[in-house]
Amino acid sequence: MKLGVAYYPEHHKPEQWPIDYRKIKEAGIERIRIAEFAWACLEPEEGRYEWRWLDEAIALATDFGLQVVLCTPTACPPIWLVEQHPEVLPVHRSGKTVGFGARQHRSYSSPKYIEYSMRIVERMAERYGQHPNVVAWQLDNEFGGETKFDYGECSRRAFHLYLEQKYGTIDELNERWGTVFWSQTYRRFEQIPLPAPIESDVMMWQHPSLELEFARFSSDVIVRYANRQTDALRRHIGDRPITTNAFMFKYGDSVDWIRLFEKLDVVGMDIYSDRPHEIAFYCDASRGVLAKPFWMMEYGAGTSELERDIGIVRERGCEHFYLFKMKPFPWGQEQGAGGDEMLTLTGEPSANYGVVQRYSREGAALPASSGQARVALFYHFESSWSYRISVADRLPYPEKIVDNVYRALYESGEPVDVLYTPGQIADHEALLVPYHVLYDPELEERLIAYVRAGGKLIVTSDLFRKNADNVFLTEVPRLFAELLDWQENNFVQGRGHAEFVIRSHGGERGGRAWIVARDGGLEDWRMLLSEVLAVE
Repeated sequence: MKLGVAYYPEHHKPEQWPIDYRKIKEAGIERIRIAEFAWACLEPEEGRYEWRWLDEAIALATDFGLQVVLCTPTACPPIWLVEQHPEVLPVHRSGKTVGFGARQHRSYSSPKYIEYSMRIVERMAERYGQHPNVVAWQLDNEFGGETKFDYGECSRRAFHLYLEQKYGTIDELNERWGTVFWSQTYRRFEQIPLPAPIESDVMMWQHPSLELEFARFSSDVIVRYANRQTDALRRHIGDRPITTNAFMFKYGDSVDWIRLFEKLDVVGMDIYSDRPHEIAFYCDASRGVLAKPFWMMEYGAGTSELERDIGIVRERGCEHFYLFKMKPFPWGQEQGAGGDEMLTLTGEPSANYGVVQRYSREGAALPASSGQARVALFYHFESSWSYRISVADRLPYPEKIVDNVYRALYESGEPVDVLYTPGQIADHEALLVPYHVLYDPELEERLIAYVRAGGKLIVTSDLFRKNADNVFLTEVPRLFAELLDWQENNFVQGRGHAEFVIRSHGGERGGRAWIVARDGGLEDWRMLLSEVLAVE
């Protein structure tokens, strides 16, 4: 696993660059990530570009033997663009515009934002696409981060078009959503509101089918925007890898990673954590996306257990590990020492500088773990979204997955493959499908076939309770009868069970299925998994 670091040459005078580059090189770091927030420096006025500083920063990095990962700077639209075209700004669910002054102040549905941001991407690709020392590209910064949903006019128009293309007719939408409830039947797509909170004296909320469809749409516009950037870069950079830095599911599961990384070469992620099982989960989750390489694009350089954490990441197959960051910021919202850097404010090595040096000398050539995972864990973005928007039955899906199910596996020493699609289900000895509330006929067929072939399947009591429109099913899917010998003409009632295991049933060729209470905790999962994985 090779090391990299985030560096911001635009923050320093050019005479400081060689001093910093030398320290980067002496730490054993081979790559720098640059320019991710530099739009205003590259295009200070509309159509006027300032390339000289970036040309020189890249040239000097070449002289020092540091490869460059160049980032598109589109997460921070400059003030001139906001002034000329205020519609590029997103609107918060409260109805207030997200103003200029921080970052991620952009509407992914705004034609003007798309036009101007794609222009700077195209110009950068034309200028640096064939530069021999620009070895990879990163799109934007943490898609779906601070601004996950946009309730502005651009988003409203785009959402109506999305609905029309998906449902075809308004009658089809009304039928599938059940808009007859509370007299919400629509006659035109343009009548459908965005699911902003409803202010009233008694708590009110938007239609759950509308909420889930808006979550899908919000992921979709980000994916389509990322794909536009990818297509623009491809025209100029050849086969150099492209990635982006997706943030943790806990904060960033508003974007479907499978679709986001479908056209990219590398799965990139950011994580800031001091919990080993959480770090391990995000590595396994990244490795499972479309079987592509993964890079850690940001990891806090000031963590107190950096040596341990580097080992966790390396063992799980990470190819490039990028620390954030080389130097602290003396100004701005992230000003101060903060602990997330390799140098102090005065430029002296931090406590972890030596840790990085030692790893670059002794650990960089160590192989990743070759242990074959016999356990797979299924993660489903849309079930997570359904639970997030639920009023009466809300559940913190990412935390339940990471801190209960995965942690029990991690602490037992079990390698884990994280799966996202039915087609990824293979010959693992055990398969865990917790909190998968949305019915999927393809997944149902795969699970039945998996158990019949001898697999061990664990599901929770909320399995397949709703259809893809976020509407509760009125018939029990056949999986329950075929795999669990469930004969009652009713769904499993998960709450109130005295025992964690509600039912288990053996099948053909040694296969077995368990259905467990949705509300089980870490200790419940520990005990069950120790039994399941010991069963021959």
